[in-house]
This record gives sequence, structure tokens and C-alpha cells, in this order.
Amino acid sequence: MARSRNDGADRRESSVAHVLSAAVGRLRRNPSLLVPFAVAGFVLAVVDALRRRDPIPTFEREIPWENGLSIDLEYAGYPTGVAQTMTPLESLVGLHPEYLAWGLTLYLLPLVVVVFAGVVTMARAMDRDVRLATVGSVFGFVIVFDLVQRGLGSIDALQEMGLWGLPLLVLYLAVTVRLFAVPGLLVAGRSPKRALGESVRRTRGHGWTVFGVILVVGLAGWALASLSGGTVTTTALLAPVHAVAIVVLLEHSSVDN
Repeated sequence: MARSRNDGADRRESSVAHVLSAAVGRLRRNPSLLVPFAVAGFVLAVVDALRRRDPIPTFEREIPWENGLSIDLEYAGYPTGVAQTMTPLESLVGLHPEYLAWGLTLYLLPLVVVVFAGVVTMARAMDRDVRLATVGSVFGFVIVFDLVQRGLGSIDALQEMGLWGLPLLVLYLAVTVRLFAVPGLLVAGRSPKRALGESVRRTRGHGWTVFGVILVVGLAGWALASLSGGTVTTTALLAPVHAVAIVVLLEHSSVDN
């Protein structure tokens, strides 16, 4: 992983195109890196099917062009696919224990599966062993990120702010950029606290590159998820690119630091 530093050459290499092309190239050379998320995509598709038949209220992802074109940035903050259904946590309130357990299972199972797939993919890309403690750390990060996003999405006032919400959107994206490397650092063996601080330092000077990767991943996720089989496609193809892109960025940021 060690590389010589050349008068800003590493800065040029650390572009959006370079990070993504390096990630895709590594996946092409080692197709086994695609297997964990391919399995995860199948599981997420099964969960989608179960939710559609479930008595617990479920949100179905809208087709963007049904009521006018709606472009969304499908970026979850960690490597994952774009599911076609979602269980709103408020729908679990007041359920009988057996229904509550079933609803929580359908909520947690996809997160567990994509976390394990992400840890295995990044660990293999780093030539590291997969450790159970690492899976737990990444799962904790994913749960917090997911709950924060759900919480923000449930605040109607934020959704109706229009242009007045741009400063908050910029702030949210800035935080997301700084946390981009956290999953990879956790896989590399950092503690959660150290991973947060190091991610901020590692992304400093690479902010626009990280933002560009987030933009490409988010828009590609929106486009692919809008097609038939979008859950499987985004999980099997896009999530591994995202995971390996984190590893590539960490390798380049280690040169700069």
C-alpha cells in the first residue's frame, strides 16, 4: 500500500473518477468481492416480498416518473442497496409481542445482512480477517445513521422548507462527507471514537472527491432502484463499488497524512 509522494500527483489521483475506477478495477480483478453483496441483494429482495404481504404498514418506494420526475440522492451513509420497501418504526408501536418481534426482524435483518456483506468486502479488499467485534462496531454505526436519517425524514417541517432548507442540507452533506470513511476505519480495527475522529481527518483535503463519490453512488442508486429488480441490482453491483471506494480513499488519504 505504500506509495511515493509526488508534488501533488496523489491529489490528482484522488479524484472521483480515479477512486471509482480503482474500485471497479479491483472488483474486476477479484470478482469474489462481489459475492457478499450479491447474497445480501437476494436477502433484501426476499424481505421486500415479505413486507408487501405483511399486515404491518409498509412504505413502498414510489416510481419516480409516476407523478412527475422526482430525482433523489439514494445514499444511506454506508454500503448498501436501495430496498423497494421500508418498515416505518412508528408502525411497530403498540403491537402484540409476536408482531413486534416480526416487525423488528424485518427491520433489523436487512441491516445485519448489508453490514456483514460490507465488513467482509472491505476486509478482503484490505487483506484483513473478518472479526465479530468489527461487525458489531459497524452495525452500531449503521443503526445510529439509519435512525438519524429516519428521524430527519419524519420531520414534516424539514421536508417543506424548500429553498430555506438548503443550509441544513449543506450541513447534512458536510457531516456525511466527514463520516464517509468510518465503516472502513472500523473494519481496519479502529475503535468507534477513533474512527469518527480519523474519518474527519482523512477526508480533509478530499472533501470534494468524497462528495462526488456520494453524488455518483446516490444518483446511480436512484436510477438503478427505479428499474425492475432494483433492490438486487443496487445491492449486488453498487454497494460493493461503494465499499471498495472507501478502501481506495483510505489508501490515498494515508499517503497524504
